Amino acid sequence: MARKSVIPHLSDIQHQILVGIVQRRKSAQQLVRRAKIVLLAAKGQSNIEIAQQISLYFNTVRTWRLRWNSHQETLNTIEAKGDQNALKDFIMNVVLADDPYNGKRGKYTPEQITQLYALACKNPQDFGRPISHWSLRELAEEMVKQGIVEHIPPRTVWDFLKYRRPEAAQSGRLDESKSRRTRIPRAQ
Repeated sequence: MARKSVIPHLSDIQHQILVGIVQRRKSAQQLVRRAKIVLLAAKGQSNIEIAQQISLYFNTVRTWRLRWNSHQETLNTIEAKGDQNALKDFIMNVVLADDPYNGKRGKYTPEQITQLYALACKNPQDFGRPISHWSLRELAEEMVKQGIVEHIPPRTVWDFLKYRRPEAAQSGRLDESKSRRTRIPRAQ
């Protein structure tokens, strides 16, 4: 049985601020989407209905509904003080804003990543490995063995190889898209 999502409570002022964000021409689209999620949730729509209506993933809708509900007490406190500008700032800059990045950045140097690419291009048998193609685990082990890194999870090796590949690898798609746009002159 599916759980019912908590319907966020919106005061008139909070509702006006969210509608203002949606209607303002200069609002960032991410803020507009998030404000729409809260407005539709306040009308009693389910996360699935909202996701279909706004063309977002279900989890995205759930995230922003939960975020609004988690800040409800603070929103009410700021509103009780009567400062609408402070309330609007809090909604835009805290409740509907992206979370600050809380992970570690730059754990691996560009030189280490380049050495990973170079290693992945070489034959594993040159390094005494009885395999014909590198696996993620084997690449990670070889990087540690060669002293390139102290430790690197196979998942991180995957991230570097999959998501940071050179753009030249996509050139086939670019050529294909150009050919589709070629104009053919009409017969007269």
